[in-house]
Amino acid sequence: MFAAVLGVALVAPALAASVTPALAAPLAAAAPWLLLSDLHFDPFDDPALTGALAQAPVANWHAILARSSAAPSSYFADTNFALLESALAAMRVRAPAPAVVVVAGDFLAHEFPKRFASADPGAAPGAYDAFVDKTLAFLAGELDAAFPRAQFLVTVGNNDGYCDDYAATPGSPFLAHMAAAFAPLVDRDGRAPDFARDFARAGYYAAGLPGAPGSQALVLESVYWSAKYQNACGEAGSDPGAAELDWLAKRVAERPAPGAYRWFLTHIPPAVDQYSSLRAGRPVPFMNETAARRLVALTATARPAAFIFGHVHHASFEIVGPGDGTGVPGLVVPSISAVQGNDPAFIVADVAPESGVVRDFATYVLPLETPGAAWTFEYDFDGAYGASAFDAPDLIALQARLGSDPALWARYARYYNSGSTTAAVVTATWPWYWCGDLELESAAYGACVSNLLPGAPRP
Repeated sequence: MFAAVLGVALVAPALAASVTPALAAPLAAAAPWLLLSDLHFDPFDDPALTGALAQAPVANWHAILARSSAAPSSYFADTNFALLESALAAMRVRAPAPAVVVVAGDFLAHEFPKRFASADPGAAPGAYDAFVDKTLAFLAGELDAAFPRAQFLVTVGNNDGYCDDYAATPGSPFLAHMAAAFAPLVDRDGRAPDFARDFARAGYYAAGLPGAPGSQALVLESVYWSAKYQNACGEAGSDPGAAELDWLAKRVAERPAPGAYRWFLTHIPPAVDQYSSLRAGRPVPFMNETAARRLVALTATARPAAFIFGHVHHASFEIVGPGDGTGVPGLVVPSISAVQGNDPAFIVADVAPESGVVRDFATYVLPLETPGAAWTFEYDFDGAYGASAFDAPDLIALQARLGSDPALWARYARYYNSGSTTAAVVTATWPWYWCGDLELESAAYGACVSNLLPGAPRP
């Protein structure tokens, strides 16, 4: 997601005082799943190294980047080498042998073309594309080295590609090169034999999942559906978003194996951008709402056990479907990048192998407000919110309580920013955030906010 700040103001003191410590110990699942998003890796953090990186093979990148003495990135900056290595080390401590590692998109730093041009103004034609390829191959290598036996699910973010932001291109060399870099991780043990072909074609694919035989992840390329998307470098007149929805409809129509479950994964949620809506004073959708409606309808038909998103940079949830408890639980994974004033964070999830249901998850954060701090356990979902699982009924109940319990809302607002108070949600604006969890379309979201704003200080 494009860098934005949630408003440099603290949660109201009366509410902040009611935030209690996390209510349970970190999870100890036998085979947890690791969820991370929005790495936004910045190899230009030490500009003096850019020339060496551009000339060196990817195998030498780790040693070159390790020459930098820079500390981990701080607020309002993307992920430098020190923060990347710190995060991977913390993940290995908290989940040394995850069954699955989910990376929900945006591997590259914001303004990657501009950063490259500034660091290497005399670069030859084609040098930028080659540098992007090396950056993705480097990240694939670092992730593979950290978790050499885990199956990976990776999706493309709006910052990932050669052709600028929100300009994903089907059939591009970028997709082919990213597919080659990540194929050994995604097709671990032969679980995604068509990954390299399908990802290179358009950026979306299917992959088998552990647990019940026939269980499957459908990994989607949501940039084509973004309200900001421009097919600037693709075939004129084509509609890759419609083609992807046709593909998804065919996959959803396939009869699943008895007892098998599905997961959906993509980068951009089919929802309203709460922060941009607040700033604009009107609903601002993340997606083209025609595409979003069809995606939500297909999700309701497929009934995946979970729908995983990134892009928002903050810890949140949404219910994909009608707001009556029958929708699909959507988990918005917080970011490693601290570019929005949030603390870096990742999730370790306890996933039921027989159903794919997220029974619980723990969030770990790096509290940047404390110099020299280490990664630490922040909260687990069930303990913090009194839930039995991360499922639609529990989310419906949680949503109701968030609208009426000031202490619970204060806790949610803190966790939303992964513990950072540098750019926290202002309590008086809570309807702009609360309404977005259930109301995914602009009209319903706008009506919800309008109804609540006259009494906005409720939490």
